[in-house]
Amino acid sequence: MKMELQQRVAHNLAILRQNTKLSQSALSAKISICRSTYCQYEQGERLPDVNTLYTLCKFYHVNMDTILNCDVQTVLQEYFLYQEYTREETKLLALYNSLSDFSKGRLVERAEELARLDQLKRQDALRMNG
Repeated sequence: MKMELQQRVAHNLAILRQNTKLSQSALSAKISICRSTYCQYEQGERLPDVNTLYTLCKFYHVNMDTILNCDVQTVLQEYFLYQEYTREETKLLALYNSLSDFSKGRLVERAEELARLDQLKRQDALRMNG
């Protein structure tokens, strides 16, 4: 079981790093670990500790489950999905995904209401300036 997990993590880390077009040296410098340690992660010789895993997840804007449990396609989908969003947007999306269906509906209604209010404010500002 542990070897299977190590190999999955190794494979997913390699995919994520290759998609950033960073070398192992460059990535390890960005997350402040030794290159040789990072190489061991990608070779499946060692698992990152929780702090390093957390740092890697923040760097790639993915959740831990993506690195630990997902197949290649899911890893890439999540990586590219979150690359398009700011941290604030990513946080909002994660919060939305944690809600019940009822709460999601209420949130959408409230967001639509806020968007209408902003549109009215912009129209009022244009009338006053024009």
